[in-house]
Amino acid sequence: MVLRDDTINQTMLVPMDLRNLIPEDHPCYFIKNVVDQIDCSQANRVFADKPGEFAYPRELLLRLILMSVFDGGLSSREIERKTRTDIAYMYLAGMQHPSYRTIARFKVDYPDLIDESFKTTIKIAKEEDLVKIHHVSLDGTKIKAKTSMNKLTNEQQLKIMKQHLKESIELDEEDMELGEESGNGVPETLTDKEKFKEVYEKINESSKDNRNKDKLISSSKKLLKQAEDKPKKILKKIETLEEKLKESEKDIISINDPDARFMKNKK
Repeated sequence: MVLRDDTINQTMLVPMDLRNLIPEDHPCYFIKNVVDQIDCSQANRVFADKPGEFAYPRELLLRLILMSVFDGGLSSREIERKTRTDIAYMYLAGMQHPSYRTIARFKVDYPDLIDESFKTTIKIAKEEDLVKIHHVSLDGTKIKAKTSMNKLTNEQQLKIMKQHLKESIELDEEDMELGEESGNGVPETLTDKEKFKEVYEKINESSKDNRNKDKLISSSKKLLKQAEDKPKKILKKIETLEEKLKESEKDIISINDPDARFMKNKK
């Protein structure tokens, strides 16, 4: 066997394209495609013809913020450090290195821009089946009664929960078959610029009529929380609730007590 040369101090003869060092399914390409669809022109216009040092494009800072959230939420100092040590962050920053103060000010000054990009990212990720069961936010309200208004569900909610659980169980089974693969890659439809545009336009159009159609209510979130430990058991419970709902003449049913009936509130 022959040893490779130790090239740690070797300089590059020609500039390198960082994309050659990043896997094709890396989330950074998805982040770039999302930010390309966000209109930052008005935010950038504020810095036009003003004295002082050159300001960083808002798109650049937005890409770094989204990537940091994708990585679990990083501090501004950590984001700055990664623009010098992490190839994906170097690529998204265009080899520039905004200071942590600049990144922190951007978070404070442009919450609406960041919020819009978050919503776009989550919407697309959800439609492309990248959202897993443990990403669902949970309501911490505690209720002692066996059943109440907060324990109600309907056909649409049951359908959503059932889909969540089926996908979760399938993902658990797929994890056993991943082998050497990391399982963290992003599909080509989100990393390829042209294919992403098609997905974005399709989702943007369909969401106009279905804005709140598949939003989970608190009772559904709590039931899904229970499914983290016993997904198949909760899936069976949901299927039973579906049958009970079909048998009843009501549009809603209690998760805790399917046979319970509610009277209209005088208020």
